[in-house]
Amino acid sequence: MELEHLSLSELQVLRVRVDQEMEKRRAQVRKEGLEKIKSIAAEYGLSADELKLLSGTKPSGKRGSVAPKYRDPNNAENTWTGRGRKPKWVEAFLNGGGRLEQITI
Repeated sequence: MELEHLSLSELQVLRVRVDQEMEKRRAQVRKEGLEKIKSIAAEYGLSADELKLLSGTKPSGKRGSVAPKYRDPNNAENTWTGRGRKPKWVEAFLNGGGRLEQITI
């Protein structure tokens, strides 16, 4: 194919078609790879969770909930487990001179 004879719009259409074909082929190769992996896993009696361990991914399952560790002295409905980012009410309490030990449940 001689590209220099194509117009800009024809090249753009060709590019879109090439990108679509490449994606289609990537998906097919990926599908074939997954089928091979499933076949090998079944042959050796490996579960999906065991395969996830190989990739460093934790087995599926929801983490348990954590009980609140801190309570807002101004509004008892506001609580915080101590995990993740501090809520605004905790930041305000600390900026006002308070200490976490004072609001521990």
